[in-house]
Amino acid sequence: MPAVKIPATIAAEVATPVMGRAATAAGFALLSIFWPGATNQVLAYSLAAFMVISAKFLWDYASAPSAPKRVRGLYAVAAVGMILAGLVMAFRPETVVIGIAAAAAWIIAGVLEIVVYIRHRAGFVPFKDQLVTGFVSLGAGAALLLGLDMDAHALLGLAGGGAILLAVFELISAFGLRHAAKETETGLWS
Repeated sequence: MPAVKIPATIAAEVATPVMGRAATAAGFALLSIFWPGATNQVLAYSLAAFMVISAKFLWDYASAPSAPKRVRGLYAVAAVGMILAGLVMAFRPETVVIGIAAAAAWIIAGVLEIVVYIRHRAGFVPFKDQLVTGFVSLGAGAALLLGLDMDAHALLGLAGGGAILLAVFELISAFGLRHAAKETETGLWS
């Protein structure tokens, strides 16, 4: 079966939010790998920042002019969940609270991304990537729930592992979108 071609105008609209989400995940993943003795505060504030910034790019993606308006509610729920989780983590930097808040946000976002894929992929070609990011988010959330008894450093590693997977898939998607957008437009990240 031939690959579905994304129109250049649509690709140009969503390439930057996807790359922003990828860069956010990659930045958090690098921090999680190279921070030697992470404390609760490091875990709470870095994961909260990751959640809030990711929510912004998730909303930018759903707000693209060509994106179906009916999915914005689903993405708004995911973005608000991530922001609320970030706030909870920032104000209650305890490992159990952080783990539960982050897991809840990732699971909610993952489920909603899978719903978007199932219901709307035919109407908006970039939604084909939501199946992968949805399952990565579900996996990261489940891993955090299973690791609630771990210390801050271990939880940071679990969250960072999920962010690494998310970053890889989002980078692949972003560069594919960039390539599709450059077929007719010049200037996108050039």
